[in-house]
Amino acid sequence: MPRIITIAREYGSGGRLIAQKVAEKLQLVYYDNEVIDLAAKELGIDVDTIRRAAEEKTSSFMYTMSSSAFTLPLNDQVFAMQSKIIRHLATHDSCIIVNGCADYILEDFDDVLTVFVQAPLESRIKRVQEEYKEKHDDYKKFVMKKDKGRSNYYNYYTTKKWGQLKNFDLTINSDLGIDEVADIIVKLYQKEK
Repeated sequence: MPRIITIAREYGSGGRLIAQKVAEKLQLVYYDNEVIDLAAKELGIDVDTIRRAAEEKTSSFMYTMSSSAFTLPLNDQVFAMQSKIIRHLATHDSCIIVNGCADYILEDFDDVLTVFVQAPLESRIKRVQEEYKEKHDDYKKFVMKKDKGRSNYYNYYTTKKWGQLKNFDLTINSDLGIDEVADIIVKLYQKEK
């Protein structure tokens, strides 16, 4: 039976790096934007268009008419396809999935360790400036906007609230150290075997 780790994270918390380290230590398959790319390929849509749609909730409840059939808005199509792909991956292979809604998508699966990585805002701003090498006029505003987008997306597509402790098996502050946090996740994963 495949065993899964899902990681959701605040922007700039280092969650993706932690996930990569965990995957390496446990020799697990690691998925993040690959899931979006698979969804794009499946829908036959440009990857950049899909990535933009995957970061936003549907702006309205309106559905478009196409060929006398109702068609879901692109954002909803992307979420549905990502959900299908994530469930397929989790059924066939032990893996680590970095996706904001994977904990929700896989909530009916038995062997999933759900993790939320967070850090104080100042630490995240510093990481975005120094490690991500992104250029912005107002880093604080940028980081907060990214979090708001993740929150809106999660809250829209799930029945839960983004970042809430009770949604996850482990909520951890990456200021403890990237390697240390990765080691804690590895130990929890190994303990549950």
